[in-house]
Amino acid sequence: MNTDKSKDESTFESEVLSALAYEWNFSDQSEIERKIKRRLRDKKLGPYNQSRVDTLRTFKNDVQTEINPYGKSKFYLGTKGSFADMAGWNLKAVISHFQKRHPTIPNDTIERCIPFAIFVYYLK
Repeated sequence: MNTDKSKDESTFESEVLSALAYEWNFSDQSEIERKIKRRLRDKKLGPYNQSRVDTLRTFKNDVQTEINPYGKSKFYLGTKGSFADMAGWNLKAVISHFQKRHPTIPNDTIERCIPFAIFVYYLK
């Protein structure tokens, strides 16, 4: 059992990014924003803030473009076996890149988001 509460607690950013992770096109946007508003309200994470959501959406789109299923990312090292796995990525470099590129997003949010993004956008 994980006793580190900081990894288990939801934040505004984590809830928004978890909803945005499955937003594939602009037609989904209104449905995703309804989900975000409901999650923020249910978990008492503060009021909906369109500006923050837009910043996180820009970050998500940037990550989604970089981590794609075609292995064209400069951070992709390749697979060592028959199957794709997390070891095929230079996680430290990806995280550092996005921390520099998106300084308004908390570093711990980026550190937690990148492995999840690799799973959703590449490994899945």
